Amino acid sequence: MIPTEDIISIVKNTITASIKCNTHRGYIGWSSCDNICMDMHDCLDMCAETLEKRGYMVALEAATYILVSGVKLASHADSSSGMLTDVIMCTYNLIDKCTKEIKKQDKQMRDQALALIIKEAKKSVFDGWTDWRYDLLKCGICLCDEKSAKKLEKVLDTLLEISREDYYPEYTKKEDLIVRYLLHRHLYGKKNTKKELYQNISINELRIIAIKDAMEEKNYDEAEKLCLEKANAENTWHYRSGDPEDWNNMLYDIYKTANNTEKQIAQAKKLLLMGNEKFWKVLKQIYKECGAWNENYESLLDELKDSKRTVCYRSVLISENEKKRLLEDVMENPYDLFYYGKYLVKEYPEQVYELCYKEISESCAQAKDRREYKKITKNIAQLIKWKGNDTAKSLIEELMQRYPRKPALLDELEKVEKKL
Repeated sequence: MIPTEDIISIVKNTITASIKCNTHRGYIGWSSCDNICMDMHDCLDMCAETLEKRGYMVALEAATYILVSGVKLASHADSSSGMLTDVIMCTYNLIDKCTKEIKKQDKQMRDQALALIIKEAKKSVFDGWTDWRYDLLKCGICLCDEKSAKKLEKVLDTLLEISREDYYPEYTKKEDLIVRYLLHRHLYGKKNTKKELYQNISINELRIIAIKDAMEEKNYDEAEKLCLEKANAENTWHYRSGDPEDWNNMLYDIYKTANNTEKQIAQAKKLLLMGNEKFWKVLKQIYKECGAWNENYESLLDELKDSKRTVCYRSVLISENEKKRLLEDVMENPYDLFYYGKYLVKEYPEQVYELCYKEISESCAQAKDRREYKKITKNIAQLIKWKGNDTAKSLIEELMQRYPRKPALLDELEKVEKKL
């Protein structure tokens, strides 16, 4: 068990050593960046254990060090794998947990924690990472009373003044308004800050708060109105899974909570036709409860097909065991044939073999190097696995005759021919 007082030095030494070991000629590649991130995750685990042992300030100080290190890394390392972003998000979650525990403690500790957060947020490492800077400041809001809030507001004033020289100062102004509103709401309550909230309702994050407030008050008409204003303005054409600003998804939640079955069905259908296949099951359940599933089943499939959401449509067909419809769709558009073929080859072998023959033949005409030839022979191998040996044999012979001057292709074809 590591003593609590040693955690900060261990975290600092671990991250410093990891960055040094994974820096090559002044550069940190994506695999090296991932190595550092794994060490950072280990450090976060130590911080979490420290927090559980009530080492609140130690955990907070160590976590903010990890955050600052992560932001520095984002500026000069190849973080394209996404692992660094994950580390930073996990760090914010831990900082948030720390401050929520510290707000229950005495004023001295609360002020100490707020001072630490303000000091870290002011660092130049956050220049160019406006959202991360303000996300850190948000973590300190719960520590504020009216007196200490003035320190936070002073920092906000300074940052806003500096941002006037930025290329896009509006972004900082938006983040500033969000933090100020959250601070005022914390100090004075949502009822007393409602006017401020609606004055800035054009900011999506604040609109979402207003929608949640309306839902809590069971004012579903207001929640719907706030959602529709954005959903109609953006005219979203596809479903963005996991996006907190997916107004159409929020609309469905509003109708469901309000027990408005008619609007619930209409919104679920809209989301399905936008490509969110989970709403097929939702509609199925609602229609079955209404006793209207059978009469709507075929027409719903037709609408989904017409929506051109190929992946969504085919996923639904597979779940409903609609093999004939799936075959028809694949024949119209052989997109990802060698994935969908496995669902069809048992019942429609000849049609699948014919489709494979045509698809491979056309692909070969476009192929220009061994990498692409390997993809072609991989598909031929799949055709053989599906017991389409005769088709595969004819195809290989034809390709060999058609492209006698492509030695790399001939070599790959000879390899796959041995599997017959």
